[in-house]
Amino acid sequence: MENLVFTQLTVPEVRKMLREELIAVIKDCHLPQQNTTVTNQLLTIQEVAKYINMAVPSIYGLVHHKKIPHIKRGKRLIFEKAQINDWLRLGRRKTVNELQHDADVYITEHTNH
Repeated sequence: MENLVFTQLTVPEVRKMLREELIAVIKDCHLPQQNTTVTNQLLTIQEVAKYINMAVPSIYGLVHHKKIPHIKRGKRLIFEKAQINDWLRLGRRKTVNELQHDADVYITEHTNH
């Protein structure tokens, strides 16, 4: 921003200048930035196989049956690490204690008093 002297400016002119500067700053802040966090990390089929400890042909089978989230670009398969983590969590089985707790809560909530 240039150095300005505000002595001869009216209040609406100052507000307009500030508004324009704020808009410019906001636009700069909202530019897409490359995010290298785990949530946006892309994996190859070999990396996914190693990450979830499965054989590559097994991953191909899951892709074929549309049981694993993936992106296909031409002949290449791409996997988002965050989606793979979510997919793994969805397949989690509850322990006996968790099932017992859920049953107790259900019975408590649905008993006629």
